[in-house]
Amino acid sequence: MARTYKRLTVEERAVIEVRVRDGWSFRRIAEELGRSPDTISSEVGGAGGRAGYTAGRGSFLADFLGRTRRRRRKLEPGGPAFAKMAELLRRKWSPEPISGRRLRIEGEEIMESGLDVSHETIYAVLYALPRGELRRELLADLRRGKPQRGRRPKDSERRGKLVGMTNISERPPEVEGRLVPGHWEGDLIVGANGSSAIGTLVERTTGFLVLAKMPSKKADVAACAFAGALNAVPQPLRKTLTYDQGKELARHAELAEATGMRIFFADPHSPWQRGTNENTNGLLRQYFPKGTALSGFSQAELDAVADEINGRPRKRLAYATPKETFLRLVAGLPVGVDGVNEDGVRLAS
Repeated sequence: MARTYKRLTVEERAVIEVRVRDGWSFRRIAEELGRSPDTISSEVGGAGGRAGYTAGRGSFLADFLGRTRRRRRKLEPGGPAFAKMAELLRRKWSPEPISGRRLRIEGEEIMESGLDVSHETIYAVLYALPRGELRRELLADLRRGKPQRGRRPKDSERRGKLVGMTNISERPPEVEGRLVPGHWEGDLIVGANGSSAIGTLVERTTGFLVLAKMPSKKADVAACAFAGALNAVPQPLRKTLTYDQGKELARHAELAEATGMRIFFADPHSPWQRGTNENTNGLLRQYFPKGTALSGFSQAELDAVADEINGRPRKRLAYATPKETFLRLVAGLPVGVDGVNEDGVRLAS
């Protein structure tokens, strides 16, 4: 008949601490306590070894590991908590917002349904799933980065300089702190063969995303599309736009005049100067993988994608969403301000 394992007691750990200090072997300690030598070896080795083992440390680690195992069991496939986690992953939430947002805002409800777990536990459960369709599906819902990163050498830059552009070094210092709303970053994501594109605009303080359909990458088309998207935003929240030195913004002076915004250009090969936009473009690749023909997407479809991304909780917003945060800013503007109707909101997304 198989023996049932019992956890070491506080008294047993106190004996182990004394005997280890006295130089006893694990086998001799095991004989005194009626335990397996492997149990004693694992206990001491996992809590500091012979040189650092104490009964207190052993008890703490045992309690911690026990809680971790119990939390993983909450997410066993087939259970309600696993189903809830899978639902949020399919909505493109990553594990950290699943944990942080729901614990912070809906903690009591979720603890009852078994989702009181850390994001590390969620990752551990996902990667421990057996190979099969479910594992492939859920792992595919996680955000994926490039297989390797690299920078082109500076002499590979073939684009000409834009006329009359203002360098990012002249941008107001208030933009850096993200404390003042109304400062935007912009870019294009390019489709198959470079023949189609989507304009992306991200507000730096909130991370709020606006997408603009681009029938082509021509400068006049880009200026018109960006102007239409930005002018749907209330005027007080249109202060500056930071862009890279892409030729599609060659008519930046016309865009600045149409929107009332100052436009600044980042240095070549410096994507970190537009980090909010670069990170958001990474999220968009979940919806528009590289090689996708982007011309077939309507503006309504782009608005739906932006709305889904704007509905994802963000750690830097204390797990509020960009949409919630942005709409609070809009609601705080005086009625009658350009771009704000009597309800306080006029946004495509």
